[in-house]
Amino acid sequence: MADETQNAVAGVETATQQPTKLYVYYYSNPDGATKDERCHAIFTEVPFNVVPWRMHKEAPVEGMVDPVWDDKLNSGLGAWKENSGTAQGQILADAQAKIKELDQKSAELDQAKDKIDQAVKAMQQVQNTQQNAAMMKSFTVQTQNTNKLLASMQQTLALVAKANQANATPVAPAQSQPAASTTDASASQTQPVSDNQ
Repeated sequence: MADETQNAVAGVETATQQPTKLYVYYYSNPDGATKDERCHAIFTEVPFNVVPWRMHKEAPVEGMVDPVWDDKLNSGLGAWKENSGTAQGQILADAQAKIKELDQKSAELDQAKDKIDQAVKAMQQVQNTQQNAAMMKSFTVQTQNTNKLLASMQQTLALVAKANQANATPVAPAQSQPAASTTDASASQTQPVSDNQ
């Protein structure tokens, strides 16, 4: 009985020491967006009697950079070919990469635009400050000139008033004469009516 147990243990050890055989199949989605979706190896310990859809027993040629399975090649049996970039998935992947790149550039442009806007606002503030300072200076100069002109006019008016006072002669008030009596004047104008007429 001990011999049978040793033989059974030895059989298990031999079975576990033997390397397991792996079968390699190649998955390919011609419309895959990434290189791995268009071709990658799948390892299994169980061979497939019927190969699942989009899986192939034949390996792509070693020199291919981006292999993809084309069902139309090899008289309709299919074969590996180099991805030409015309596959829908590749076009989509390229478009997504370009969109991502454009989004990044758009974000960079937005940041640059914000910086430009800030610089323009700062320049406008400086310009407004300079314009305000120039206007204040001009206003001050005009105010000083106006004050000088007013002072000059006041001096001139004072001289004119002084000269008028010096040249003025006193005027004697007019004497009032008694008014003629109106009764005397009206009596002298009326004449008696004669009967001869």
